[in-house]
Amino acid sequence: MACDKHVFKLDSKSHPPEFQTFDGFYNNVFKVDLGAVDTPLLRKVSPVYEDSVYAPVKGYRKNPFEISDALMTRSPACGNDGKVACGSKTGKSAFLVFFGQQVVEEVLDAQRPGCPPEYFNIDIPKNHKFHLGNNITGTTGKSSMPFLRSRYDYKTGHSPSNPRQQLNEITPWIDGGLIYGTSKAWADVLRTNKNGSLAPHGLLASDEDYPEGLFPVQNKIRLPMANPPPPAFHSNFIKEHHTSPVDRFFVLGNPRGNENAFLLSFGIILFRWHNQIATYLSETRKGWSGERVFQEARKWVIATHQHIVAYNWLAEWLGESLNEYPGYDPTVDPQIEQFFQTAAMRFGHTLVTPGAYMRDYACGKCKPISFYGLKIKNKEKFEQPSKFMSNYSVRTCNIYWRPREPFLMPYKHCAGEKGERTRADIDPLLMGMASQRCEREDNMIVEDLRGNVFGPLEFSRRDLMAVNIQRGRDHGTPDYNTARIAFGLPPISSVKEYIEKTNTATPIEILEAMEKLHMPELDEMESEQACQRDSDNDGIMSEVDCIEARRKKAWTNIDVWTGGILETSDRPGPLFRSIIKDQFTRIRNADRFWFENTNWKTPRFTDKQIERIKTLTIYDILVSVTRMLKEDIQSNPFRVPVEGVESDQEFWEKCVNAEPKLWVKSPCWKVNYDKNGDAIGNNVSSICYHFPQLDSNYTPVENCVEVGHYDYFSGSEVSYILTYIFLGVVVLAIASWVPMMVTLKQRRKGSDLVRVQKNLSRSFTISGRVGTPYAGREWISSKDGTRAIAILLTDKNCIQLYSHKNELLRSIDLSGKEKLDIVVVSDGTHLVLKNPTEYDCVLEFDGQLIRSAFMDTIREKLAGVIEIHEQYTALKPALASAITKHERLSRLENFFRIVFAQAFNIDKPSGSKNLLDPKMIREVINTELTRVEFADALGMNTDSQFVEKMFGLVDRDRNGYISFREFLDMLVVFAKGTAEDKAQLMFEMYDIYRTGMLSSEEFKHMIRSMIEAANADVNNEDVEDLVKSMLDSAGLQRDSMVSLQDFQRILGRYKDTLGYAQLNFRGLNVPETKMGTGRNSLHESARAAVISVYGGQDMEESLSESGLRGQPEEKDTSILPNVEQKNRCRTFFELYRLQIFWTLLFTMVVLAIFAERAYYYSVEREHGGLRHIAGYGVTITRGAASVMMFCYALLLLTMCRNSITNLRETFLHRFIPFDNFVLFHKYIAYVGLIFTVIHVIGHSVNFYHISTQTASDLSCLFTDYFRSTHVLPKFHYWCYQTITGITGILLVIHAALIYIFSTTYARTYVFRMFWITHNTYPVWYILMILHGSGRLVQEPLFHNFLLGPLVLFVLDRLVTISRKKVEIPVLRAELLPSNVTKLEFARPTGFEFKSGQWVRIACLALNSDEYHPFTLSSAPHETSLTLHIRAVGPFTTNIRKIYERSLPKLYLDGPYGEGHQDWWRYEVSVLIGGGIGVTPFASILKDVAASANPRNCKKIYFLWVTKTQKQFEWLVDIIREVEKHKIISVHIFVTEIYDKFDLRTVLLYICERHFQKVNNKSLFTGLRAVSHFGRPNFQSFLRSMRTIHPNVLKFGVFSCGPLPMTKKVDEACSSCNNDIDNRGAIFQHHFENF
Repeated sequence: MACDKHVFKLDSKSHPPEFQTFDGFYNNVFKVDLGAVDTPLLRKVSPVYEDSVYAPVKGYRKNPFEISDALMTRSPACGNDGKVACGSKTGKSAFLVFFGQQVVEEVLDAQRPGCPPEYFNIDIPKNHKFHLGNNITGTTGKSSMPFLRSRYDYKTGHSPSNPRQQLNEITPWIDGGLIYGTSKAWADVLRTNKNGSLAPHGLLASDEDYPEGLFPVQNKIRLPMANPPPPAFHSNFIKEHHTSPVDRFFVLGNPRGNENAFLLSFGIILFRWHNQIATYLSETRKGWSGERVFQEARKWVIATHQHIVAYNWLAEWLGESLNEYPGYDPTVDPQIEQFFQTAAMRFGHTLVTPGAYMRDYACGKCKPISFYGLKIKNKEKFEQPSKFMSNYSVRTCNIYWRPREPFLMPYKHCAGEKGERTRADIDPLLMGMASQRCEREDNMIVEDLRGNVFGPLEFSRRDLMAVNIQRGRDHGTPDYNTARIAFGLPPISSVKEYIEKTNTATPIEILEAMEKLHMPELDEMESEQACQRDSDNDGIMSEVDCIEARRKKAWTNIDVWTGGILETSDRPGPLFRSIIKDQFTRIRNADRFWFENTNWKTPRFTDKQIERIKTLTIYDILVSVTRMLKEDIQSNPFRVPVEGVESDQEFWEKCVNAEPKLWVKSPCWKVNYDKNGDAIGNNVSSICYHFPQLDSNYTPVENCVEVGHYDYFSGSEVSYILTYIFLGVVVLAIASWVPMMVTLKQRRKGSDLVRVQKNLSRSFTISGRVGTPYAGREWISSKDGTRAIAILLTDKNCIQLYSHKNELLRSIDLSGKEKLDIVVVSDGTHLVLKNPTEYDCVLEFDGQLIRSAFMDTIREKLAGVIEIHEQYTALKPALASAITKHERLSRLENFFRIVFAQAFNIDKPSGSKNLLDPKMIREVINTELTRVEFADALGMNTDSQFVEKMFGLVDRDRNGYISFREFLDMLVVFAKGTAEDKAQLMFEMYDIYRTGMLSSEEFKHMIRSMIEAANADVNNEDVEDLVKSMLDSAGLQRDSMVSLQDFQRILGRYKDTLGYAQLNFRGLNVPETKMGTGRNSLHESARAAVISVYGGQDMEESLSESGLRGQPEEKDTSILPNVEQKNRCRTFFELYRLQIFWTLLFTMVVLAIFAERAYYYSVEREHGGLRHIAGYGVTITRGAASVMMFCYALLLLTMCRNSITNLRETFLHRFIPFDNFVLFHKYIAYVGLIFTVIHVIGHSVNFYHISTQTASDLSCLFTDYFRSTHVLPKFHYWCYQTITGITGILLVIHAALIYIFSTTYARTYVFRMFWITHNTYPVWYILMILHGSGRLVQEPLFHNFLLGPLVLFVLDRLVTISRKKVEIPVLRAELLPSNVTKLEFARPTGFEFKSGQWVRIACLALNSDEYHPFTLSSAPHETSLTLHIRAVGPFTTNIRKIYERSLPKLYLDGPYGEGHQDWWRYEVSVLIGGGIGVTPFASILKDVAASANPRNCKKIYFLWVTKTQKQFEWLVDIIREVEKHKIISVHIFVTEIYDKFDLRTVLLYICERHFQKVNNKSLFTGLRAVSHFGRPNFQSFLRSMRTIHPNVLKFGVFSCGPLPMTKKVDEACSSCNNDIDNRGAIFQHHFENF
């Protein structure tokens, strides 16, 4: 209580009074957000939604267009006689109406659509001018008018108990929001000059381009002000594909303050009013800061505005005043009520005029000023007089979003006290509006609003009345009667009641039309008892009762706007009046900062100041801030001039009476009402003066620009098409780049061949060949074209064709021929050498001179030896008659087919249909084989001794050719002959003189020729030892002669093998010898099955030698021709269960990710704008994008080589197939590619849809992509001007580069490009991050997928980097046979590896950053490291060349693990190497040789499949060393030696077996290992493993080599695993290809 006695006197300088916030917060200190911006609108009654939550009602509500057309169409004239202009009956001015618009903009803004946009379009009736089918001016080409639902509180609209609530985006207070904005930041911008400085003295910044501070600054800073396209310029916009820029506006507090010139004029008045007060305060309050001055001026502006709105304007608007101010009441909610927003505040629409006059000052006799509007072409036209004063008024429908034009147009005003004026300024428009009546208070709406209000670019004109109705439905506003009840008014159920209770002036015809229009249809009345069929009255219902029920029902269907606007008399009807009065009363009483509120410790206004504010009127402000004087405008601009007003005498004399003909006299009625709204006394009539009523029916006015539409995709067609053509061309170009690079490399080689050709003669001379070579080309066929050759005619009358590599391509032997036919081409440089016994030779020379020289040489050398016949013809018939090699081969194919059919008793040989032709049979019988064709059929060289002997044996008539009969006789021996017959045939091949005896030299020559036939290499000492031992076995001396019987005795042990000897022909389908034709057929069949195991007999022998035959517990000695197989799928799943599990798990995760995103955008974001635009396209693309992010992030894990190598040595290898990470890498990449393609294709559709959407919708959906509001984003904008679009293009190109150069073809021929493109993966991930950072659709997600794998990958790479840049010296380099280079280099400190692992090396002499993988051939115990590198590609070839000359250092990266290092995990391991693929096994074999106990492994089988024994010479020492260990069994398969049972190698096989027995080593290798001839039968070999090791349940099969070999091994493992009788044993295959 003691404190109450103290009086606190605050220093106003240090403690300024509380100022009102801009955003409305803290007006009510008990509920700080009451009346704040972005708070829900108030509801007096519950909303009416279709689903009681958010969906607007449809169904029984009538079409808004039909209601607008039927009830609100403006009549041509008013009055009983129909000749009176439809102006206000009470003298309301247009000034009053447009002032009302700024009042609404001050307290309410709920027009912005929600985001994402929700369309609630209005169907256009068929008879409406907007409809698609109406071929009239103004058609939009659409069947509905676009309508966007209002923005709402996202916390609402989830259930019936929480229905959707729309928002008021500004404060409901009268707090100067129109001029100051609703945020401090916005207000600061309004105070900022163009140069960025703050306007001094608390002023609002004014535009320096206009003197005297008349206008706010222009919006060069581009505040986000509303900027719809001006409909008057629609035709320009659709051509230019952009609208007007937002910087043309003046900056104001309300974003919509520049909607039209009328609204802007009042904003400018308040702007000037603030600056005038601020100037006064700054001059009189020297100690105040600029901020204090600004806030104090703002307080006074708000106070005067509150007074004028609440006590001046509203009284004129309603025809009655607000109740007396009771004081501030914090319990009142000031928020805008839904009925006010959707209906009552729109009452002014009926008063809006089709335009407004502009007039001069009194000094100019108040004459109208012409505004040419859309007719303006040049400034001179402003001076031209107008015949009709209304012709150049400011037309409402055309001035939308062109607000500055009437103010800034050049105009010379009359000279007055304030000097000459050069611009029209706002004064003429304000004076014109004050001199003009508004439209009549009734139900009629001018065409400027009802059909010509502004709209979006795609629908430039709209019907505002239809919008009003639809807005009410959007907000869930109840029906008309519910609104009346809510405001204490009785409901209405008939036209009669309507007239009685509303005192409406609306004609009864309109009211009846309203009732009829809203009557429900009969099918909607089935639930009403009055309209149900009466069973007592023959099922006929009472029609009268039903109609009456329908009429009553109609009154519950009427929208609030429709019912309320038709109540109008000379002022708003009872409902609108109650709503408006309630709204402004609540705004006033709830405002703590209301100017009349004195309940402050330190009053904001003194009583004197309050009284001063109450005396101010809009007239005072106008005169204060404009150039207007008292004689320029009446004292109450809210009404047109009225005769007899004392305060207007000066105006009357100098303005009205100056030009009386300009003014029209009309009676103005004024009605006095009591507090209940009832009229008191009689109407009071007075005479009003005003300009003629603007009406297109009576006074010429500017026509409204017709409605137009716009296709937003227009302007995108070219960029859309070209973009995807460009991407397609780029992808195709990259794809074609690979073969082009291959072709380029071949051309480089071709250029080398050209250099060879230049030295062709010299090379032939040096080689010792006699004759002059001729350069030319050989024509092969029309399909195969030609090839470059060198032609040589030898002294032996042989024409030889050589390649530029000095290789013999063809030889034509002319010796022994009697004549030679030559066709000389007359129109070219060709020669055709006819060759009846072979195929013709077509030669093309580089010129006539060379051809003539060649012909002269032939004539000279063959003169007197061969008769030459020359024939001249054209090129085309010459080539057509030439027999090509293909035709010759076709004839030979028929030759062999018929011979085999005869020899093997084939009834219907393959292709027998063509062989029935007698002509063909004659050709075949007359065909003779040359030696070259015979050798080619055997797959051997022409100069082979075997070919020479066999050809000589078969050519019985010694004519140099093998005839049909001679070939058939030879083939019958192999088809039906015994072993003795075949031995005799071999004997006779080398019994040259047919003596029946072979000398020891001839016998040795036979063995040597067999070795030569097999392309084998055996030293002479081994051959001598072999011959001696074989002769000794037959009891013969070294110098003895060998008879046929002796020869058969030598081969006796191998009689069965010899019995199966055949003569196989390469590339020919030769039938096998038929079994079962002799008495020993059963024995022979069984033996054939045993021998089919490559080394059936020798294999068993070799296994026995290894000590492994033993006596197994259960050994199945039966060998079945067909092994029964179990279910392959089951076996496959058992064998690859880990791979299948992880692949399925990955696939399921991928599908789950896709499904989650698809569900989110299909269901959870079903009503999202982007979902509505792109449909399920966005669902697919977002799902695909998430899968892409997951896949490409996961790829990094498969690239962590060090981690994989270390982890595979842990227990995790039992659960994770680390050896398949390369395959898994490829699988992930393929999945990523598939979804990338889906993503790209999906976005090609999505971007099309996006490019068709309105600019405003796109601004909402893509808020992170800022662009000017006048820009219409086209496809090229999204594609090339957004980070998402441009990175998307780059990602597609980058993906094409990476994937195309990852193909097998590219890796084979242009490996360097594969290496380069694959190492650009960091660019890929950077682009992926940037692609998502654009936030085009959603927040970036890629980092969620990438972060974990990236951290692991970086750590793994750091380990690699720490060692890969250490220079390793190469200790030794050896060039081994078969283009193999052995590199031995120092072992780095701490370098630990396991046998079977691999490393990556980079040669410093080539490219220090180009690494290639190679398997280590050294063992872990060795002190140095070795690699065996075969030169098969550019890198390996260069390695061989470089290390042939020097020993440059290299970089080493590794070691890395693979499946081969797991050989020790199996009890029995089978190692299969193909060619150079033996290198990982070299390391393993040396490791085993050095280790006494190779861990778990008990037996190792090493199979090497190689072309010739020359290719394993470098490995002989390693194999020889490991042969000492019985744990290892070595088998070598030589594939270039033909089938073991081929006559060509059967003797060689016999020699090998004999040499092995005698010397315990191979004749070819010198090793104890068994050498086999031909390709191994892996299935039989693996099945024998199962028999030899019956207790082993899991065999490890490791193969390395070319793909065909590893594929055969894999098929063999699968086949053996599928055997039913496999005793549960499986073969697990690990392979690597090179």
